[in-house]
Amino acid sequence: MYAQNNVFVLVDVSKSVTQTDLNNAKQALTEVLTGLPLSRAFVAQGSQSDLANFKLVAGDKLAVVKFGSLQTTLAINPAPSQIQNVDADVSQVLNSSVWTPTDHQTYLTLAKAKIAEYAKSNNIANYKLCLISDNLNDDYGQGGKPNYPDDYTRNLVEGYNSSTNPVIEGGYTRLKFEAGSFFALSVSSVDVSKYNLPPATSPLPPVPGEANPVIAITSPPEAKKGKEHEIKSEMVNVNWSCRNSPKGIKYTVSVSQYDGGKFRETKKDLTTNTATFKVPDGKFRITVSASNFSVSPDYTCIDVSTGSYGWFIFLAVLAAVVVGYYCWDKKRAEKINPSAATFKGKGDDLFSAGNRGTTSSSSHSDYF
Repeated sequence: MYAQNNVFVLVDVSKSVTQTDLNNAKQALTEVLTGLPLSRAFVAQGSQSDLANFKLVAGDKLAVVKFGSLQTTLAINPAPSQIQNVDADVSQVLNSSVWTPTDHQTYLTLAKAKIAEYAKSNNIANYKLCLISDNLNDDYGQGGKPNYPDDYTRNLVEGYNSSTNPVIEGGYTRLKFEAGSFFALSVSSVDVSKYNLPPATSPLPPVPGEANPVIAITSPPEAKKGKEHEIKSEMVNVNWSCRNSPKGIKYTVSVSQYDGGKFRETKKDLTTNTATFKVPDGKFRITVSASNFSVSPDYTCIDVSTGSYGWFIFLAVLAAVVVGYYCWDKKRAEKINPSAATFKGKGDDLFSAGNRGTTSSSSHSDYF
C-alpha cells in the first residue's frame, strides 16, 4: 500500500553561505528528488543507496521554506505542493522562490521546530527533511543569544527533541561539494509521533507588507571572512544606511579582530551614520547594529595592512635620495676636475666616488 511522503526543504539564507553554494545544492536536490545521478555532489556521510528513499513519486508533497534570521525563520509556514509530473513539478517548486543569502543569523533549531509544528498541526507523524546549510548548530549573531519574541517560541525551541519530548531524526545522508567545506545538503527521515507542541497559542504570523528596518554598511564594502576587503590605512571609516529607520534610533558599531588578534573597540549610542576607528594591522569584523530598536544588523570584514605600504614609501624615498646624491656628486666632481668629464666610463658611477674623493682633496689644496 502506498504511503504518501511529505518532503520539507529548509534553505539557509544566512550570509555565511554563498550563492554558488545554494545553486549547487538546488541542482543536487533536484537530482535526489527525481532519482538522477549526482553531477556535482558526493556522499560525505551515509550511503549512496539511502538517496533512493527520497525519490518522489506522483502523490507525494513537497514544500520549500527559507530560514536564517529570527524574522525570516518565524515566518516559516510551509505550503506543500502535490507532485503529479515529478520532473516538472520538482523544478517548479524548487524555483518558486529566490534562494539568495541575505541574513546574518542562523536560527536552525527554530527552523526545525517550525516544520515539526506544522506537521503536528496537520496530523503528519512522519516526514522527510532536506536541510541545506553550512551550520551544524545555531548561530544567533552578535551576543550569541536568541531573541525570541514570546514564551511560546522559546518553549517551542527548547522543547524540540528534548529528553521528555523526543523527535526521532533518522541518520543524515550528507552530500557535499567540497571536501573541506561545512556546507552540505543533508536528508533524513523525521518521526514526530511522540513529540508535543507547547501548551500555548501559536504567535500571530507577521503582518504582510510591514517592512522591518534593515542596516546596510556602505563602506567599507561588503566582504566575508576569508575574502576580506583590503585597507592600507590604520584609520578606518565606517558608513552605513538604515532602510525604514525608526525615529530616535541609536547605533552601536563594534570592530573585533580575529585570527589571533585581540583588538576590540565598540562605539555605542551613535546618532549619525558614520564612525572612525584607528586599528592595528590585522583582520577585523565590523558590525553595525541598533542600540535601542530591534533592527537587522549588518557586518563586513576587512584586512588592514599598513606595514608593506610604509615600506614601499621608505624605499621610494631612499631611491630618490640616492639618485639625488649621485647627480649632485657627479656635478660637484665635474666642477672641481673638469678633465674627468672627458673620460667616459671612468669614475662615472657611484662606486668610484672614493677615487673622486681623493682627486677632490688634491684639487682643493691647489685651488685655495
